[in-house]
Amino acid sequence: MLIAMLREMHQLNKQQWMNCCRLDSVILSKLRRQIARVWKFSPFYRDLFQSAGFIPENLQNLSDLQKLPIITKTAIQEAGKSLFCRDIDLSKCVWLKTSGSSGSPTNLPFTRYDKSHRVLKELQALIANGYKITDRMLILVEPRCVVDKKALMQKLGLFRRDYLSIFEEESIQLEAIKKLRPAVIYGYTSSLRILAEKLISNNLEPPFPKILMSSAELMDPATRQLLTEAFGTVPVDFYGSMEFGWIAWQCPQKNGYHINSDCLIVECLKDDGQPVEPGEEGELVITNLHSDAAPLIRYATGDSAIFASKSCSCGRSLPLLSSINGRLADCIVLPDGRKLSPYVITCTVEEIPGVRQFQVIQETDGSIRIRLLSSRLSANPNHVKAVVEEQLDKQVRVTVEVLPELLRESNGKYKVVVSRIGADKIRTTSTDKELIS
Repeated sequence: MLIAMLREMHQLNKQQWMNCCRLDSVILSKLRRQIARVWKFSPFYRDLFQSAGFIPENLQNLSDLQKLPIITKTAIQEAGKSLFCRDIDLSKCVWLKTSGSSGSPTNLPFTRYDKSHRVLKELQALIANGYKITDRMLILVEPRCVVDKKALMQKLGLFRRDYLSIFEEESIQLEAIKKLRPAVIYGYTSSLRILAEKLISNNLEPPFPKILMSSAELMDPATRQLLTEAFGTVPVDFYGSMEFGWIAWQCPQKNGYHINSDCLIVECLKDDGQPVEPGEEGELVITNLHSDAAPLIRYATGDSAIFASKSCSCGRSLPLLSSINGRLADCIVLPDGRKLSPYVITCTVEEIPGVRQFQVIQETDGSIRIRLLSSRLSANPNHVKAVVEEQLDKQVRVTVEVLPELLRESNGKYKVVVSRIGADKIRTTSTDKELIS
């Protein structure tokens, strides 16, 4: 197993330096394999392709992918098991759930190979930024992703990872950083910002990690400067999701985000579905080439981005995004002035059985309204109210509304967290958090 992973890692490292023509050939070969598989084993895709008048033999080059319809999160939720490939034993898969930043979490299965490939892509990006397998990593995540058990390699001093809940007090998180002295600190941008403000306000010495990694929420220049000052390290930004793993990442040159195009096809499209030109903003539509159980082909992420007009000076042939733009989520502000990451609320609500879609509205620093979609609710609203109030130490009055529809923006979309009290705005990707495996 380890030898096979090392071989694949070697191949992945070679692919990022291939010339563009050769890399495109690798991508086309993987795409043909994926299209052939879903045609044969996924009822959802076979019906979708047939309705579009498409058969696998129509795929002659990468541009032929645009002949296929774009699918949405709603479509895959409604498809249910018909999406999954029938040659895969789902009972042996690892099931992952989105964080629900779009207000509607999704469960998808991944084979062991799917999962290990995602880990290798994470390592590839980390190694490019100076990571060594003996480095210690501290991962600040939501409670459901905290891992207490140590794998054999971690016990041997390799790939050491310590986990800490973002729900812990900032003082506890900072004490863990001081005690563990991790070479790598990974967290959501909003959580890292809150820690940075604590470090500066208490006049604490920066921890100077080798790598400071942020994900889940996109980083504005002011936050980047704040984190650099507080932690003593320029942060490295990664863009990922549960559905696809790490999609794009910054190398040390930080000229943009390298797309993992050897395992993903990323399109940036106009409203009419046509590709944008470099320098123009468009919606990200992604095809996964390494997901055998739950393949996603031309999946609309809801995020927008801009392709770079120049290649990176590092010499990698991987396509480059100059910027990634996502939805805005608002920090939750408590009566004592503390700001909480919006995920403190969303991660709590989505773990309540029977809540399928929701929205959080903060009108004042002493009150929060939680809107539950009646058509996708089987939980007791009073239970939702009690759980959220307990999570916030009963500092905030919570009211729960059950409604036939949720508040939407002018473009028809809606934010899962809306603050009306001037809280700090955080750029958040609609495709949710991707956590270190």
